[in-house]
Amino acid sequence: MYSEEFEKYQQFTELTIRNLSQQITMLEKKLDIFSNLLEISIYINQYLKDPNLFSLINDMLIGVFGAKQSAIYIKYEDAYQSAAQKTLEAADQDQIKLILEKKEESFIINSDNAIFANQRDIDVHSCMGVPVKVDNRLIAFILIQHQEKNYFTREHVLFLSLIGNHIGVAIENNFLYKQIMEHANKDGLTELFNKRYFFDTLHDISNIEELDYSLVIVDLDRFKQINDRYGHMTGDLALKTVAQILKKTTRSNDIIARYGGDEFIIFLVNFIDKEKVYKRVEAIREEIENTVIEYDSNRLSVTASFGIYIKHQERLTLEEVIGRADANMYQGKLGGRNRVVIND
Repeated sequence: MYSEEFEKYQQFTELTIRNLSQQITMLEKKLDIFSNLLEISIYINQYLKDPNLFSLINDMLIGVFGAKQSAIYIKYEDAYQSAAQKTLEAADQDQIKLILEKKEESFIINSDNAIFANQRDIDVHSCMGVPVKVDNRLIAFILIQHQEKNYFTREHVLFLSLIGNHIGVAIENNFLYKQIMEHANKDGLTELFNKRYFFDTLHDISNIEELDYSLVIVDLDRFKQINDRYGHMTGDLALKTVAQILKKTTRSNDIIARYGGDEFIIFLVNFIDKEKVYKRVEAIREEIENTVIEYDSNRLSVTASFGIYIKHQERLTLEEVIGRADANMYQGKLGGRNRVVIND
């Protein structure tokens, strides 16, 4: 009798120990998840202001899941855009198509054949996707891929969803930071860069004194008379119109800023061919002169004087180059206005 009771007790004890062991294992897994989430959150927050934030997050996701590829797509209104690059490649189009086919819900796909036709580097046979939501708003989607079939599990999806919460907050904060910085760097009226941004950006170039470039000072002619005669609203429209022309007629890597009340400054990087620089600026001058500005019943056109200094194979500070371009601009003013003066 005692042996039977002892055997029952032993069985009960073993079962209890086994259950406790399973619970401990589950708790350890949960602790590992929370620990990993904490580390991931710290990592993401560390690079929140980094312009390469999403590339860094993709690299982190590849490391965390032992995957081959990762992609984050931001949702703007009804369309997805790659978070890490400006243009969508064929592979991106395939992945976005898959997201839409899965109705923007979490999924796992395993296939003997390659899942994506336009993958260049690897054939993907296992793919996991989860939506990124903030306050129940779908703001992005994460795709992680692997060459091996049956690589991802539902536990992977759960873990990625938890990470997605942190990524969602990072996306919102990153965009907010960019908006704040953009407003801080832009002139409120013309939406060109402001003077502070212009100098901060160029002073950050370590070899600016040795660099070859062209610099242009633009000053509207008799602008005070426009304000006095037509009013400041018309004057503001004239400034915005000229700013749009400057932006439209320069390259994306040139830096254009509002330098003063009716002055603008243009930094033409790696553009020092005198004939070509003069021709480009002269074309800008002509377009400004030929543009009719209309406000209420007012119709007018404005002109501008341009001073150019081409810095080539000489050591000069940015301020010295600006001074020389400014002197050329004033020479144009003295010569009758509405003209381009360039250094010999």
